[in-house]
Amino acid sequence: MLNYPLEYALVQFQGNKFTGEIVPELLDLAQRDIVRFVDIVFISKEEDGSTRTIELNDLDDAGYQEFVPIGEHVVSLLTEEDLELEASKLPPNSSAVLFLWENLWADNIRKALIASGGELVERGQIAAELVDPYRKDLGAE
Repeated sequence: MLNYPLEYALVQFQGNKFTGEIVPELLDLAQRDIVRFVDIVFISKEEDGSTRTIELNDLDDAGYQEFVPIGEHVVSLLTEEDLELEASKLPPNSSAVLFLWENLWADNIRKALIASGGELVERGQIAAELVDPYRKDLGAE
């Protein structure tokens, strides 16, 4: 059961080369119950603009085994229309991975809000470009 809003990210890689270097970080997030990946789809866009999508279940055995700890709860919620829309944002000769996840870290906060009679009114994000000039003031590098 999904208890919180879902988030998504489309991460592009130049030259149709997904190396898998981000997999350990994704595994870490999933294994520490910080996030639960709901759907993960790989998208490639050829020089001529044609696209191809690959779901986790479509990976070869080695690729699938690499993602099993991440994808044990993955379901196919993204539609063909969703995938076409995201693929249209990519330049030719590139690849991307589209993640859909829920933030498990927010569960205790959600429960406390409900118990106290609170109700989420709005939730959003501030673009990194707007925050970057203030990173030192925030104690971040």
